[in-house]
Amino acid sequence: MTLHIIEGAKGGGGGGHTPYEMPDNIQSTATAKILVALGAHDLFIQQYRVVGIKDNNDGTFEINGLHHDPDKYDRIDTGARIDERPISIIPASVQQPPNSIRIESFSFVQQGISTTTVRIAWDKAEGAAAYVGEWRRDSGNWISIPRTASLGFEIPNAYSGRYQARIKAINSFDIPSLFISSEEVNIVGKQGNPPAPLGFRTTPIIFGIQIDWGFAPQTDDTLKTEIQYSRTNDGEGLLLLADIPYPQRMHTMQGLAAGVAFYFRARLVDKSGNQSPWTAFIRGESSSDTNWIIDAAGEEFLSNKAGQRLQEQMDFNSEAIMENAALTGAVVQRQLQVNGNMRAEILEVKTTQVTDREAFAEKMEKVQADVGENAAAVQTKATAVFDIDGNGYAINYVGAGVKYNNQFYKAGMVIGAEVKNGQVTTSIGFNANNFGWFNPANGKMEPFMMVKNGQLFVREGFFDKSTIQKLLIGAEIKSVNYIPGKSGFYWNMQTGQMENIGSDSQGKMKQTNTTISIADEKGRLRGQFGKITGVF
Repeated sequence: MTLHIIEGAKGGGGGGHTPYEMPDNIQSTATAKILVALGAHDLFIQQYRVVGIKDNNDGTFEINGLHHDPDKYDRIDTGARIDERPISIIPASVQQPPNSIRIESFSFVQQGISTTTVRIAWDKAEGAAAYVGEWRRDSGNWISIPRTASLGFEIPNAYSGRYQARIKAINSFDIPSLFISSEEVNIVGKQGNPPAPLGFRTTPIIFGIQIDWGFAPQTDDTLKTEIQYSRTNDGEGLLLLADIPYPQRMHTMQGLAAGVAFYFRARLVDKSGNQSPWTAFIRGESSSDTNWIIDAAGEEFLSNKAGQRLQEQMDFNSEAIMENAALTGAVVQRQLQVNGNMRAEILEVKTTQVTDREAFAEKMEKVQADVGENAAAVQTKATAVFDIDGNGYAINYVGAGVKYNNQFYKAGMVIGAEVKNGQVTTSIGFNANNFGWFNPANGKMEPFMMVKNGQLFVREGFFDKSTIQKLLIGAEIKSVNYIPGKSGFYWNMQTGQMENIGSDSQGKMKQTNTTISIADEKGRLRGQFGKITGVF
């Protein structure tokens, strides 16, 4: 420890500087209000202004001082921003690495199974506050360990191989040293690598693909299952699908169109970073089962706000509607004419409500005619709702219905947009037994597409790509370039006759239920199978 006495420094001016090594006796003509600093070779000097010295008459003195900041004058006079001086131990500007690294191993038996742990340790580096390390087995990738103040770490459940480590030290100023590497050390542990996932397979689901797999025995140290996917099975364009934490053994790929296919492969990664071999590529495809998809999509549609509105029963009781409107403070307009058991009316109800959590607006119009117990009505209802949780919907509904012999029948159309829990859904739905599209050509309504009792009929259509589970053809199939006897392909589904003429004029083939005939480019019969006719 050194005592520095800085004389003549009153008011911030310079003066003499006398250091005294402690604990030697200090002799000085120092007077009150001089600057005194206590320092050491590895500490920044702290300065104090002496405000009093008292002789205790026993060979000791009592010195009173105030902390002194020599930079305060510049801060006060010029407004300069000067960082306060640190007082901690001064770190080296160049940090030295640890002197040596040791790699050892030990084994123990757990539940009847012998496991090996690798221990990597190093000597303390002077001035180091923390260490960063990496290790690898054989020629694998370097695996990092978290920053640590310890002088070692362990690798449990180690596999056999050549282990190497490298360590660097970091001081309190975050100045790192260079890496120091160990020599390779052969460790006898578990043989090979982690086993690949077992039973890796896919299952089609609606608008997605489900992936399942299993684990071999003694794979409790597995960290995750890594799954990659690609459009092809040749490894081109591979992308990471997911890292699935152990012991999960199922993953679903959602949000796909129907009939979309990918190729998948998987491997295990244990907690030490060891990787299993990849599985072979397997093909997975989202479901294209039309019945399954329609049922699921229909159920999903009917569960949202638009679908619920489409299912609502039309209310023919105008008096009940008006009573409910009065309770909510709605504005009601009604035009009504009555003659005996017949009446005609137009009813309009407008409702607006705002609470501390929700805003609501709705307009309903109904046109209705009644004769006795029978009635016919057209109803439109527009609703908009939003709440402070970010959920809301807007729905416009148009419906027409009749009540006949105490039975209700209706057709309706709904257009809706809904956001719920951050998920947005937009929908258009129809409810009717018959659905038709017409072309008003030549002043006549020509139907070109109809839906009748759940069946779709189309007069003519063009499809770029079509997936069909079952195909029933009543007449014929032919290619767009088919010219009888000259080019193209033709198949008569009634007689079974098939012609394959191609487009290169090099020959042609014809097949019936009894004969297969082949002709050359000039139409001459060159071969015949089955019933021999002698002609093409």
